[in-house]
Amino acid sequence: ATAGPLAGPKNSLSLTLEAEVTPPTVDGEVIQATSVVLQGTSKALVSYNMWGAPRLGGMDWLTNLTTNPRIGASATFNDSDVSAVSFDGAFAYAAGATGSGEFPYPAVLERLRVVGNGFSLDGNLRVPLTSYVATSTTVTDGEVYTTSGNTGHVSAFDKNTLALLGQFPLHDARWVAWDQQGGRVVVAQGTPGTLSVFAEGEFPGGSLNLLNTFTFPGADIAESKSTVEIHGGKAFVAAGPSGVQIVCLDNGQVVGSVPRPDPASLGLDPAVVVTNAVSVDGDVMFISNGEAGVYVARGDEDFGSSGCGQQNITMLGHVRFDDLQSANHVDFKTKWLVVAAGLGGVKVVRVGGL
Repeated sequence: ATAGPLAGPKNSLSLTLEAEVTPPTVDGEVIQATSVVLQGTSKALVSYNMWGAPRLGGMDWLTNLTTNPRIGASATFNDSDVSAVSFDGAFAYAAGATGSGEFPYPAVLERLRVVGNGFSLDGNLRVPLTSYVATSTTVTDGEVYTTSGNTGHVSAFDKNTLALLGQFPLHDARWVAWDQQGGRVVVAQGTPGTLSVFAEGEFPGGSLNLLNTFTFPGADIAESKSTVEIHGGKAFVAAGPSGVQIVCLDNGQVVGSVPRPDPASLGLDPAVVVTNAVSVDGDVMFISNGEAGVYVARGDEDFGSSGCGQQNITMLGHVRFDDLQSANHVDFKTKWLVVAAGLGGVKVVRVGGL
């Protein structure tokens, strides 16, 4: 699959599908890829869940992405969905929901040690969260942060022990990201679209230190994904029907946006064309838009150093996969793009022309 230039030679990029990884089968059911996180450019961690009942999920540890992608290790769960994953170099963290009944609520955080190219149960821990499902997780230098659902929290755990350090109640908390440069933790919420900005590593009275709350357009579809990445003091938010919204974390101003594709022009139902994830590296942005596929755009400047001025962005092209496989999540680093494509599994795409 390729996407040609739409903005002249200066801005042209090529997208070449290098490899595909089929999703696992659990208890006779094919489960869908829900999120992916790159480790460098040669390895990736992927999460899977089951749409609807029963709760089935898994994680794949993919290796040799740039030469001969393969599954180094696979863990499957016959009582749990996995919505999202994070990785700190030693442990894989899974945010999901369990049907085991061992905790007060279904939402859980689980970790597995990664040793070489495999998973190990040594150091495995599972801790309870609030609400129906854990929606995301991210790792900082000392903590693991999670979000959990419509009536849940943003929660922080000690990275070594998974002891609860603090939690803060948030409505429809969808995704958490670490602003390493600014020492902040940022949560994207939905219905309505909101960013809650917290001080990293501060837990007064077992809570979190809320610094600011900002609103943004979109993220108004219930039970939908809205990821956020932080670059150069800006939050890049996947805002559902409102495409990508770029929010300055110092003052809450929306300094740029990329609209979602027009469903009618694609012959698709608007319900299956939603901007659910965005990933940025340098001046390039990849956007997953459900069954519309993955779109690529480019800024006039490197997003990490462009500050909070107006962001000028040019749409370059897109790639769609067979059978309208849904692009659920993307992660992009250097010249490699990895896509969690639902029942289509994982797509490894080489990006040329950078």
